Amino acid sequence: MSVLETPRLFFRGRITWDPIVTNNRPQQYDENEGKTVFDSDDGVVAFRKDAIAAVTGPGNWNPHGTHRSTFYETFTVGVDTGGGLSTSDAIVKSPVSFTGMLVDLEPYGAFSSQLFFDDMSFGIQGGCRVFAPRVTRMTGRYINFARNTTYKYVAGVASVVWQTSFPKTSGLRIDPHDSSLLQKFAEQLEHDDVLGLTVRWNTYRTLYFDSLNPANNTALAQQLHDKLVGGGFQPNPARSELVGVLGLWRKGEPATEPGDRALLTRQPGHMASAHVRVSKHQLTLDLANSVPETGVDLAKLNLGDLNAVAVAPDGATVVARLGSLKYADYCREKYEASAGIVTIEVDWGEAEKAKTADIQIRQKDDTVLLAEAALRAVPTAPNIYLDEGETTTLSVLVLDRGKPTGSGVQVAMANPDTSSGASTTSLTNAEGIATFSLSGTKGQVESFVFAAGQGAAVPQGINPQTTTYVYVRTLPADADIAGLEPSWTTVYGKVLRNWHAMAPCMDNWLDLGNPDQVKSFAAMLHELTAKANFEAFRFMPVTRDMTTGERALLYAFLDGTGALEPVVEAPPQVSLQRLSRAMRGGAR
Repeated sequence: MSVLETPRLFFRGRITWDPIVTNNRPQQYDENEGKTVFDSDDGVVAFRKDAIAAVTGPGNWNPHGTHRSTFYETFTVGVDTGGGLSTSDAIVKSPVSFTGMLVDLEPYGAFSSQLFFDDMSFGIQGGCRVFAPRVTRMTGRYINFARNTTYKYVAGVASVVWQTSFPKTSGLRIDPHDSSLLQKFAEQLEHDDVLGLTVRWNTYRTLYFDSLNPANNTALAQQLHDKLVGGGFQPNPARSELVGVLGLWRKGEPATEPGDRALLTRQPGHMASAHVRVSKHQLTLDLANSVPETGVDLAKLNLGDLNAVAVAPDGATVVARLGSLKYADYCREKYEASAGIVTIEVDWGEAEKAKTADIQIRQKDDTVLLAEAALRAVPTAPNIYLDEGETTTLSVLVLDRGKPTGSGVQVAMANPDTSSGASTTSLTNAEGIATFSLSGTKGQVESFVFAAGQGAAVPQGINPQTTTYVYVRTLPADADIAGLEPSWTTVYGKVLRNWHAMAPCMDNWLDLGNPDQVKSFAAMLHELTAKANFEAFRFMPVTRDMTTGERALLYAFLDGTGALEPVVEAPPQVSLQRLSRAMRGGAR
């Protein structure tokens, strides 16, 4: 199933993260209202100054971000067509391309990150290549805050699993040429059971200010602050390492997060949650997010020999011994070569016993590092946006040891942030899917957690290593804004000023404080802000927080023919002549 069966492609490289993080701060952004917070009558210039001032404090490391996240130095490093890792396939050493927009559904929190993008590419146009148009955005799952605790700065300690799937019916294209791996992909896509391809990748060791030493970041933040005060556009992206795998997406598997047998952490500081597949003669373990590094040099923690066993319902008695892993199986070199996926041979009889018994990963002294949770309730849409008054149906797929359960399994859903602890329940249908109704009643961000099985305890909070969850953001209707006179003063003050202040990067192509420019871009702004284009890479605003009322007022202004008032306020513009001379090294 999924990327844990063959054929599969491995890749490795790096990614940049360039989000605006000013909206992570309640002092400067209201996530329920979706509005920038201005002090009294202060406007855009004052807000931007405050954002720059916050750079030397905790958190606001990138007020000039673009939200773009881009692969760089990322290439295929190997394939497995069933005979083990190979580096001789024609697609090996080909580039892997991805550019997305990093947006948190809940700007204040760390559990709702997502990447909006248009497509991915594995290989080279005109040669061996997989071209994969987006259907579903990427969502970060299984966040591991104990991955590299030596880099203690913002998210520098963490790693994240990212996944999405590409249906074969939605423009997925494979050009095999002389690649045996791609030929096998093409053959497999002919089968009815194969829905398309799944990509799963892990990002880790996130560096800030291009520094391997987090102790330097205070001084580097001051340097960034001084550059920002000096003027100009000063983005400050963070950078992560990444490993990834491309494989088959089969019926019954979730599109946006791992759906294999889930091994949940028992020792978070030693090994984070993982996923496993057992076939007749093999155990395949995905350790991409699991084994921590001991430092910024990325050496893996040596946990000694690890034993895979299956246990009786008491969680202790071993009923099957599935095999062992040595340090060489999960060291840095092996990790980077095969995206953390480890395969070991299993005796057929032992594998049969494991079909109905929980799998554990143990150290030699029988310390349990990972233990299987047989039932997992996985929301098919991890992040949901609603408008006030809108209702939608959330589908939750229940997996029993990695396979859909069928009908009659109870699923409980609860909001862990409420004091009542009350939950809503639903039963799965024949496909193993339970459904819940969600209604957007007011502007707010909510989270919901799930438990599968009769009487199963609903988690009291979100632990991304062990909990399945969904975030829901309801944007306020802002009907009062929709009914305002669509003058420039009103549309700027009620709509555009929010992003003019928050997103200085916009100045590079459109001055949101200039009515003539805004009006001249009317057709493009209509397209970029249309709800129909919400999933697109270039959707505006990138933060996806424009309300229905704000959109109505903006469109009334863009479509109107009235005279334009003078600009209310705009930050001072950089002289392009002076900038050109400075870039040439000439006089300022």
